[in-house]
Amino acid sequence: MEMDRSENKKIGIFGGTFDPIHYGHLIIAEKAREEFELDFIIFIPAGIPPHKKKVYASPIDRKNMIEIAIKDNKYFKVSDIEILKKEKSYTYETVIWLKKEYPNSDFFLIVGEDSFYDIPNWYKANELVKEVIFLVARRSNKIDISTNFQINYRIINSPFIDISSTYIRSCIFENKSVKYLIPDEVIDYIKKKGLYHGRENY
Repeated sequence: MEMDRSENKKIGIFGGTFDPIHYGHLIIAEKAREEFELDFIIFIPAGIPPHKKKVYASPIDRKNMIEIAIKDNKYFKVSDIEILKKEKSYTYETVIWLKKEYPNSDFFLIVGEDSFYDIPNWYKANELVKEVIFLVARRSNKIDISTNFQINYRIINSPFIDISSTYIRSCIFENKSVKYLIPDEVIDYIKKKGLYHGRENY
């Protein structure tokens, strides 16, 4: 989707390993886009994530799976900014880069409830919270998810989606069905590439 990058836009940022991307990610992104009237959402697969010990599919495979999963949604895009880096990817650095690319836009960072509580431990967290509004996908029935850390955030009114990439990888290893967990074309890609068939993948 082409646009004048000088325009004032509301842009969603959805980062993660996406190993693999699944319907939980897609539902959260779409509900966030709709509820907060975002112009588009950029999916950003991590290259070398600072908070995870291991990533199982290659960066290019994870990017390809995202492209397949979002190809029918004109409001979804994917960026390879983090997978092109040779060092760890930090959200703060990615946000600063995006703000230079889209200088007049407002940014909304989509995170899960578990990640939300960990934000104070993120790289340059005090600076990051000044640059974005956090959109939080709840994963529990708790009404109050507030934190003592000063964060500008909103709750995404989306259903609780209890799907994890870990569960999907374990199903694939055990030759169990992952239909209705991830798009069919992503399943085909995983089969073609032989991804997630080793025990070390979960």
